[in-house]
Amino acid sequence: MPDNTASQELLQCSERSTSRPADQINKFREIFLPLLIICIACAPVAYLLSLLITELILPQEVCNKRVVGYYTVAEWNKLKENQIEKLTHLILMFAYLQDDGSVIVNGGPYEVKASDMKEVISVAKERESLKVMIAIGGSEPHLYSPMVSDPVKKKNFMDSITKLFEEYDIDGIEIVWMYVSEIDNENHLRLLREVRQHLTSLKTSKGKKEDYVLSTGVSRYTEYFKHLYNNKVLTYVDFLTVQSHDWSYLNTQVGPVAPLYGGPQDSIDDAMKYLVCQTKQPSKLNLGIPMFGMEWKNASFPINDYNNQLYIPKKSGNNWSSYYFWRDEEVKTFSPSEVSWHEKSQTSYIFRNNVFVSFENERSVQAKANYIKIKNIGGIAIDAIDQDDKNILMNAVASMNLCSGEDENKIQYGCK
Repeated sequence: MPDNTASQELLQCSERSTSRPADQINKFREIFLPLLIICIACAPVAYLLSLLITELILPQEVCNKRVVGYYTVAEWNKLKENQIEKLTHLILMFAYLQDDGSVIVNGGPYEVKASDMKEVISVAKERESLKVMIAIGGSEPHLYSPMVSDPVKKKNFMDSITKLFEEYDIDGIEIVWMYVSEIDNENHLRLLREVRQHLTSLKTSKGKKEDYVLSTGVSRYTEYFKHLYNNKVLTYVDFLTVQSHDWSYLNTQVGPVAPLYGGPQDSIDDAMKYLVCQTKQPSKLNLGIPMFGMEWKNASFPINDYNNQLYIPKKSGNNWSSYYFWRDEEVKTFSPSEVSWHEKSQTSYIFRNNVFVSFENERSVQAKANYIKIKNIGGIAIDAIDQDDKNILMNAVASMNLCSGEDENKIQYGCK
């Protein structure tokens, strides 16, 4: 009898032990298996959503590429919202340097008026993220050297800067001293250092949280930037724009306005490589793009690939003029079918009846924008946005993603 009872107890325990896993398996099938199927089905959707979020949101948060637009404040050019919606910085031209070191807004070749300047700034300030600046120097950069060396003139200059910030509620200034002679190296650097100190003091006195923006520019031509103390310059400015055009050279030579590559030296690529390799700060450099073209009459065809020569000396009969290709009244002069493309320099041109016209079009500005991405340059600077009144070139720039995804100061040149 005891043996039978023990056998029954063992059998009951065995039945209980085998029924529990079965119950658990059934519960797993009822609850967790459907969840697992849902997760597997949703995984591709979640992956696609993560990619979409990365593309749409992250570049805007982590990419700090600048899009700087210069603007000639003239009474016939009214600033439009669609001209500034793609910009990070708007630089108004100009506040003009005077013989006594002071700076004035009224006057200049563009007939700038204080009232026009205030109207433009009012429109620009509607975009809170946009930094609004005024370029100082204008058509008289040669006045910088005597001003820096004269204590009275320099005080007038600094006082004028203070008045600009007080009167126009701007976010910064650009010092336009493009063609610095070698003997003015120290003066150039000293000016930028003292202006930065002045802006810092002004920020403190006004109780501002953000620093005022300070920038400057340099020509792409070797003779104008190789002797400058570029490393030290970048300690005082927020960015340095390499202007790809040069009026003095265009006045003596016939050829591309802003060649990306080509020639024995002095292409945009030459200048950017030198400055990046010297300063190790590509994030502080902008590549300048001119939104205008040049027209030379009585010209022979200037581009000679065989001799690696993009320019020929201008002859006495080569009359030239600034040519605003994208203006309504000018765009009718030539048809798009007449535009040729020069592969080596990555520039567009027209040559017809001994007239040579070099200018930027959608293809050339996109090539420069792509260069900025590939070489990890800090930004692009457009001179000037009101010369592109149809927004054709601005839209071409905006269609390109400037963000490389690399560290902002990763160097993409083979520096020696």
